[in-house]
Amino acid sequence: MSLQINNLAKSYAARSLFSNVTFFVNQGECTALVGHNGSGKSTLMKIIMGFEHADDGNITMPKQARAGYLPQEIFLDDAATHPSGELTLFETVAEAFDDLKDIKASIDELEKQLGANPSDTKLYAEHHKLLEEFEYKGGYTWRSQAVRVLKGLGFPEERFDEPLKNFSGGKQMRAHFAKLLLSKPDYLLLDEPTNYLDIESIGFLEEFLKGYRGGILVVSHDRMFLDNLASYVVALTPDGAKTFKGNYSDFLEASRQWAEDAEKERKRQDKEIAKTEKFIERFRYKASKASQVQSRIKSLEKIQQIRRPRALPKPNFKFPECEPSGETVLTGESISRSFAELDVLKDISFRVEKGDRLAIVGENGAGKSTLMRILASEDRGFSGSLIPGYRVFPAYFAQDEEISFEGDETIEERIMRDAPLDAVPEVRNLLGALLFSGDDLKKKVSYLSGGEKSRLGLARLLLRPSNLLLLDEPTNHLDIDSREALLSSLEDYPGTIVIVSHDRFFLDEIATKVLAIRDGEAELYMGSYSDYLAARKRRDEFYANDEAAAAQSSSSQEAEADSQKTAQELYKETKRLSNRVGRLERDIADAEEDIQKAEEALAELENELASPKKASDTDYLVKLSEKYDLASKHLEQKMSAWEELNLEYEETKEALQKLKS
Repeated sequence: MSLQINNLAKSYAARSLFSNVTFFVNQGECTALVGHNGSGKSTLMKIIMGFEHADDGNITMPKQARAGYLPQEIFLDDAATHPSGELTLFETVAEAFDDLKDIKASIDELEKQLGANPSDTKLYAEHHKLLEEFEYKGGYTWRSQAVRVLKGLGFPEERFDEPLKNFSGGKQMRAHFAKLLLSKPDYLLLDEPTNYLDIESIGFLEEFLKGYRGGILVVSHDRMFLDNLASYVVALTPDGAKTFKGNYSDFLEASRQWAEDAEKERKRQDKEIAKTEKFIERFRYKASKASQVQSRIKSLEKIQQIRRPRALPKPNFKFPECEPSGETVLTGESISRSFAELDVLKDISFRVEKGDRLAIVGENGAGKSTLMRILASEDRGFSGSLIPGYRVFPAYFAQDEEISFEGDETIEERIMRDAPLDAVPEVRNLLGALLFSGDDLKKKVSYLSGGEKSRLGLARLLLRPSNLLLLDEPTNHLDIDSREALLSSLEDYPGTIVIVSHDRFFLDEIATKVLAIRDGEAELYMGSYSDYLAARKRRDEFYANDEAAAAQSSSSQEAEADSQKTAQELYKETKRLSNRVGRLERDIADAEEDIQKAEEALAELENELASPKKASDTDYLVKLSEKYDLASKHLEQKMSAWEELNLEYEETKEALQKLKS
């Protein structure tokens, strides 16, 4: 079963957003929808969901299939209250399982009908199908599933019973995302699902989606996320849609190969055309060559010239040159920061050296942005000391940078306000390098998209020379091309970088040190982000082994304490266990005799069902089937009792052996 998109097209006024888009989404597979900002990815998803209409083409979805949709933004003004009162976080997520009540009611009704019609194979088949659906949708495990997903998306268990309205907008979005995942639609349409997630939650989401039985269509600017999940890539390009089997990195490599092959073919074609035109020009007026000339002219007219793919402009982040800083750039000593009763940072010390690429990582709310504001001198309410090094000139990109782009100012006015006098002549060139030119400069900043605001925020960093970049989520809202352009410029940057980002590919390419914040405390790791993950894994395994050893030691101490019991206590316990072992052996023998009798009775009924004496007597057959069902249940009960007796026997015998040894 596949979700099929056939020849879809969409235009706004005179602008064609996309056309001839055809692909499919298979069950159990993930399809990545990629393209530059504004290529129509979100619009395409809305068309599939029926929220917008296509100009041409159609969508085909299997009958009774359900599609679930996560938009880039969820507006939750009225979503945080329940008709019967305040809806808690757990109640919100539990709504994903509401249809289990209906399925259970249908199962109960079928079981009643089977009681009256035990030989109805259609009822048995429907009953079996509903039981499978009930189990798949979490009929027996829905609570544990809900807890797992909520924890995986970063919710502590102690907050499960809080009203949803107490949570931030980002956390409310996560709650509704958890509800969507747990509802297990046949097709999941996810538009930038990692936007509100930290690195830990993104890792959990990846693992969850890898085992998802339905089809997934995802839009994401997180390259590692797409590499780990996608089995197909659909690219919306100016020349139409391209479909590729493989992950995103495979697609990029194939795209480069396609471009190289197309360029080679175009050059070969150009040579062939030039050769043909030369022949025509040379023999155009020779009567003896007239037929050949006409033939060449016709063949030339039929040639479909290979065009170069239309390359989209990419931003160019070029940081101005700055004189170098001293060897030590920043020194933090015993930095702590609290807000009311909450201790966000606790006694953190560190040193940032010249040329470092320091990544600050941690869960959402761990204090990463708080520390960045302290480093940027935006937050002076901390205790401890922060000592800048010699001739350090910092530049700061805030996580909420887009908040500063409000009001009626235009792009040009806003950037001019921040530009030093000597940079004013270059402002237009700078904006052009970041894809703002012509009429764009007159756009009001409040109307810009998230990606445009991010690019404009980064443009402000390029106005003044700096040798320390403090970047808090600089890749938010940037498409993959813009992220790679920024990454390339940072790789060439001669100064020092401190960065917070939930883009793991970006961090892995840029970081040379990692400062991990957990529970307000920080730990420094040397190496790349992948090195940090490997080191943390080794550390977690070490502590797990250490805890196991401690538990074993504790068990040994308890055993030693037990061994100090008085001889009288040991004698009494040994005698009690010996008596119990003997009694259990007798009970097991009796149970085995009962099982043998039940099996013989069931075998007789099976023989009678195979060749009934009264094959034409319906009432007799019904009663015989009922007897067989009762005999089967009786045997199951006997077997279950025998298993419990054996388990108790083994445990009691083992305990007796320990006492004797």
